Amino acid sequence: MLKVEFLSNKRTILLFTAMAALTLVIGACQSSGEQASSIPEVVITASDYTYDNPAEIQAGPTYLKMENAGEEYHHVQLLRLNDGVTLEQFQAALQQGEEAALPLVTMHGGVGVLPKGESGRVLVTLEEGQYVLTCFVPSQDGVPHLAKGMLTPMKVVANESTEAVQIPEADVTVALKDFNFVLPETISSGKQTWEISNEGPQPHEIIIMKLGDNMTMADIQAYFESMEGPPPFEFVGGMQGLSVGESGTLELDLGPGNYIVACAIPDPATGMAHSDLGMVMQFDVQ
Repeated sequence: MLKVEFLSNKRTILLFTAMAALTLVIGACQSSGEQASSIPEVVITASDYTYDNPAEIQAGPTYLKMENAGEEYHHVQLLRLNDGVTLEQFQAALQQGEEAALPLVTMHGGVGVLPKGESGRVLVTLEEGQYVLTCFVPSQDGVPHLAKGMLTPMKVVANESTEAVQIPEADVTVALKDFNFVLPETISSGKQTWEISNEGPQPHEIIIMKLGDNMTMADIQAYFESMEGPPPFEFVGGMQGLSVGESGTLELDLGPGNYIVACAIPDPATGMAHSDLGMVMQFDVQ
């Protein structure tokens, strides 16, 4: 009996030891989750034609959430002014077109085009510096929203926190190249995160559109040529322009159907949109 009792006690000790170890593992996982949830979120409200945003935020990994409170489509593009470039110099360059202005900044992503009432969120890592938020989407009259006043400064300052932050793992990895997208062969429906990385050598973005029933790429091309009638697609967000080597994470909730991804950033050599140079692609969500 003593031997059996000893073995029983030993087994109990081992069981409690294993449970204690499991508790530590679970605690570590919860700690990682707490670190991930501690990533700050900055809410930006887009309207016609301005942003409501904080004047100053801290550097580091940051969730950017854009809520479209306007009547028109909007996105938010984060641009960091190159060291020594003033806001006035950047605005003057914009008068000459995107080709003249983009070399003065680094593109740090942002929430892609969304319709009225919708919101989207991306995760980007921001360094210190002077930024501007802007919307390149044109109105029905062809005038970009930034020319109507949708250009707002925001300063990113040093982060005093020493807490380690864990970036959540993405479900899908997407590479942007000159001039194509590298997506997985199979994409499932539902909530998911996409890691978007620009492998260049030019800046790129990913605009995501869900095609309407029985609509094709030709219907999209015809719509953008005329800009008349209801669009044959629905904007579902995306990741705004990223400079070469930059990356970010995009949150999506995709229903089954046919989708289009495109990049509309202009090519410096030709002035043509990257989509006109082949950077447009159709994919299916199961």
